[in-house]
Amino acid sequence: MFNIYQPQKAKIISLNTESTDTKLFRLALTDKKNQKEFNFLPGQFVQIGLPGWGECPISFASSPHQSDKYFELAIRKVGQLTGQLSELKKGDLVDIRGPFGNGFDADLFKDKPLVLVGGGCGFVPLRPLIMDYLADKMENTVLQIFYGCKNEDTLLFKKEHASWNRQAELNVILEKPSSKWAGKKGLITDLFKNRVITSNSIAVLVGPPLMYRFVIAELKKRQITDENIYLSLEKKMYCGVGVCQHCAIGPYYVCKDGPVFRWSDIKDINNII
Repeated sequence: MFNIYQPQKAKIISLNTESTDTKLFRLALTDKKNQKEFNFLPGQFVQIGLPGWGECPISFASSPHQSDKYFELAIRKVGQLTGQLSELKKGDLVDIRGPFGNGFDADLFKDKPLVLVGGGCGFVPLRPLIMDYLADKMENTVLQIFYGCKNEDTLLFKKEHASWNRQAELNVILEKPSSKWAGKKGLITDLFKNRVITSNSIAVLVGPPLMYRFVIAELKKRQITDENIYLSLEKKMYCGVGVCQHCAIGPYYVCKDGPVFRWSDIKDINNII
């Protein structure tokens, strides 16, 4: 088994522009044996880097079921490194370390109603869960997806929305849409109004910490227990291996013990959201 802490070369198989500042990279390790051993859970992440530019943590955007062949990362252009990554072409090489962290164990969600809540670029780690949940085609289950972002330019995975909506309940809302937007306008919590969510649902939240506070309040109104609420604190990560200690929260390191946490385990930590 290869060393997850040692950088591996990965080739860009394809690129797709998802929004004005985000591209979806499909990658494969150049060492085919290592790629076949490359297993991950939704919610986990890798460190992606370029020589001379450093590296940064990026969550997986693809299903683990294809991880023996490739994996996908949705990379938003927000700084020098991600700016350089956005200029790369098909066939170019990057450095990959990982996978790291604690992800969503999809087996915990099987045969249960699943509620996914994503805000902004936090919607990315939910895509693998959506893909796997729909691929399993489980009977008598319900998948409800709540997705909020700023405007049409920042919407991710638009080409997949129609397919998801045919198989699940997809609810999208924009905070500042253009006059051409025919959907809902407002904050993500507005999507919960008059929405039936069963109390035995499993809820998964990924987005800005401020969003968590209000979404958790909505879930609690529907009697969803703290043990059935999961969230990702990926925005707090830096080095990815618990060395820099920038991600310390209470007794935990987000990059090692998370980024996925059960709400019941961290709700008493001060200023967590």
